[in-house]
Amino acid sequence: MPKQHGRYKKKESEGSVIITSLIDIFVILTIFLIRNFSAEGNLTSNAENLTLPNSNSMKRLKEVVVQVAVTNDMILVDDVPVAPTSDATRIKQDEPEPSIPKLEEKLRQCYAQEEEMVRLGALNKVEGKIILQIDKNIDFDVMYKVMYTCGKAGYLIMNFAVMQRSEG
Repeated sequence: MPKQHGRYKKKESEGSVIITSLIDIFVILTIFLIRNFSAEGNLTSNAENLTLPNSNSMKRLKEVVVQVAVTNDMILVDDVPVAPTSDATRIKQDEPEPSIPKLEEKLRQCYAQEEEMVRLGALNKVEGKIILQIDKNIDFDVMYKVMYTCGKAGYLIMNFAVMQRSEG
């Protein structure tokens, strides 16, 4: 080591710990967990002003997935309003690609987030699963356009949220 002014100068180490990437991973995982946390024990939460159809199905969710809710006046993704339902009704029935643009944009963002989680190792793979909560009074035409949009954005496995029919 060269001598400077009677003292030895310490050589700085070239390999220092970069924690920026670790902080990024921690923040993404924290946001993901907070976003999907439910204190009630349910993996889904019903949107306001939504009446789900009744069913005898006993199947329960095993993982948290993206939720799309369609009410009489609004289309929501994970309880965040994305587009008015009237956007879907304005699309002509004979339209060859009846995709709802604002919904497709939001779903593509969600899909990209899942791909990022896979890249970071938080998920094994992007499943392409989605839960549809559609008011029982919504026209089939609107439901079809929402389903088409989900499929176009990469969500090909669609499950419908229903209310369990009470026996008795």
